[in-house]
Order: sequence, then structure tokens, then C-alpha cells
Amino acid sequence: MTDFIYQDLRRQIINNTLHRDQRLVETQLANKYNVNKFHVNKALQMLERDHLVKHVDMKGYFVVGIDKNDMYEIAKIREMLENAIISDFLINASQEEIEEVKLFTQRKIAFLKAGLKGEAFKETSATFDVIYSCSPYHRMVEMLTKYKEYIDVMITKAFDGPDDVNKTIENSTLLYHVFDKRDCELLQKWIHIRYLNAVNKIDQQVHEKNTNNSF
Repeated sequence: MTDFIYQDLRRQIINNTLHRDQRLVETQLANKYNVNKFHVNKALQMLERDHLVKHVDMKGYFVVGIDKNDMYEIAKIREMLENAIISDFLINASQEEIEEVKLFTQRKIAFLKAGLKGEAFKETSATFDVIYSCSPYHRMVEMLTKYKEYIDVMITKAFDGPDDVNKTIENSTLLYHVFDKRDCELLQKWIHIRYLNAVNKIDQQVHEKNTNNSF
């Protein structure tokens, strides 16, 4: 039960359902999850280790969440690590593995054109699962996995609006050519576009949050 509470609160913090500096009252959470406070307290301690909440003496636990600068840093980390990991994949992957990620990318483009955003997102995840599983850079993969939920939020946000979907189709087509040609230079172009898209999404989220808070 502790793990369920931990995962549920973690998801809410990352998705900004629970806001920065919001107090997490253990008694209320225990009632919500229909458990004793022991499970809630253990879950909050786990979140504190993840730096997602903080404990203030005599006041309790508060959401730390993730701010704009954190998001920028995560996006930059992703750009650097994915460049190294995917470059290695292009050089050393078997042709069978290359064909597999090409198929996932083709399917993603088809789903996007059909308006099936959820299915397209699954193909993105499947593509990176193959790439990461082939990578010798285990520490890098661990770091990307650690930030996966934050990155998923950014990717999901990127599917909002027809213009963004069209850009996603364009970027996915570029990625297909990266795999097809095993072109590391072209990869750097795709990686940087991916980084800029993430930064733009972060700025949009911050602007929307500030606009909403002003009312």
C-alpha cells in the first residue's frame, strides 16, 4: 500500500495536480487512501528522498515539485545523453534493431495523421525502449529513466493543438531518416529540435500557470 500511495502522489506532483508549496496533511491522506498514517508517512519519506516534498519541523510535509529551471536542466540533460545513446545505437545496432525502430516511427507518424495521439505516444515509448535496451551507457539510461515521467509530461503536452501535431509529424519523419541512413549528423539536428521543443513547452507551461494564478 505504501508503494501505491508513493506512486500516486508522485504522479500528482509531476503532473502539477499537487502544487508547489502545497501542504500534505498526513491525516487527510490516510483518510483518502483508507490506510493508517504509517503508510502515508513512509510514502512521504520516499518522496522526500526524491526531492519532491520537504519536511518542515512542526509544520509537516510540503510539495517541492519541479520549477522552470529544473525543467530546463532536465531538457538539457536529455539532449546530451540521448545524443550519446542514440549515436551509439546508430553505429552498433543490428539491422534488425534498426528496422524495428523504423517500423515504430512509421507507425507513430500514421497514428498522428489519424489523430490517435495516445497510440502515437506508445510508439515513441517503444522506440526508446529498444534504443535504451541496446545501450552500453547504463548510467545514462538510468538518469533518463529517472526523469522519464517529467519527459513524458513534456511529450504529452507537445501533442496539444494541430500545429504541434504537424510539427511532431515533421520531427518524426526526420527521425525516420536518421534511422534509415544511420546518420549521426542528422541525429544532432533532430536532438536539438527536440530540446528546443521541450524548452518552448516549459515556457508555455510557466506562462499558463502565471496567467491562471493572476485571476
